[in-house]
Amino acid sequence: MKLTRQQLETILARALPGENLREWRALADDRYAIAIAGGERLNVQLYASPAEAASAAEALRLLRGEVDLPIPQLRASDVAGEITGAPYLLLSAMPGELLEQTLAQIGDEQLYKLGRRLGETFCRIHRLVCERYGQLGDEQIEADDERGYVLARLDQAVRRCGELGLLDRRTGAELTDWFDRQFQPAGRQPALIHGNLNPRTILVQQAQQGWRISAVAGWGHALGWSPAWEHVTLLDATEDPHYFSLRVGYGNGYDDNTQRTYEQVREHALAPYRILLMLDRMQHAYAASDIGEIDRRRGVLKGLMRFLDT
Repeated sequence: MKLTRQQLETILARALPGENLREWRALADDRYAIAIAGGERLNVQLYASPAEAASAAEALRLLRGEVDLPIPQLRASDVAGEITGAPYLLLSAMPGELLEQTLAQIGDEQLYKLGRRLGETFCRIHRLVCERYGQLGDEQIEADDERGYVLARLDQAVRRCGELGLLDRRTGAELTDWFDRQFQPAGRQPALIHGNLNPRTILVQQAQQGWRISAVAGWGHALGWSPAWEHVTLLDATEDPHYFSLRVGYGNGYDDNTQRTYEQVREHALAPYRILLMLDRMQHAYAASDIGEIDRRRGVLKGLMRFLDT
């Protein structure tokens, strides 16, 4: 859905009565930059569903005290989409450009520094505790601890992949058996997780001393879970070799800021979460009718299973 000037004026009038819209422009990923007559700049972010909008709003409320982090401030919201027909959040301005669009301009040294800053930032974010495991806005899985949440999520994913013909019965049984016998997470509290950290939700800006992270957008997939899920989703989204320095910087920046080894970016600890991610990615590829991607993800899944066996 595309917003019109009149809809943006309605959003502004509801949130800031008496203010007038001076100018606006559409940005990538259903985001709009607006400027009001008083000079303030804001963003409007649309979401695909009320659940995503509710997740983002709850995450930003949890983060409202972290004013020194590159996180937008929530100004107003309509998570049901009653005002314009689409769920939205009105946010403080998010300057900069998508990392994906600026990658070619950033050298490896600067990319490494951006990665370190990203790792430090999310180590801070993961200190915030959620009330429960699962999606902040609307979660169908009920679980009292991380093991219960992961086993329930695995069961759901294996069953769905089987129904779609993405996973044979034997492989599904082997996965279920391994997790039932071996998966013993060390974490005891659900951390706040962005859930969709990638080069299209990371905004960067060039400054005198080099590139900096100017904002982390999105938050529609925010949930309470383990930092390991954040690690695997980011590493997967930046698997292109051009992001290598960013990945290294992220791991170093994160690990240097926590003494909790189970939270650190360690390959063996991440493997179970990578398996869950591959099951998710296979379903997304199926929805997109991308047979090549299904086969690639299935191959990665089998490799991870062999890795866990050793």
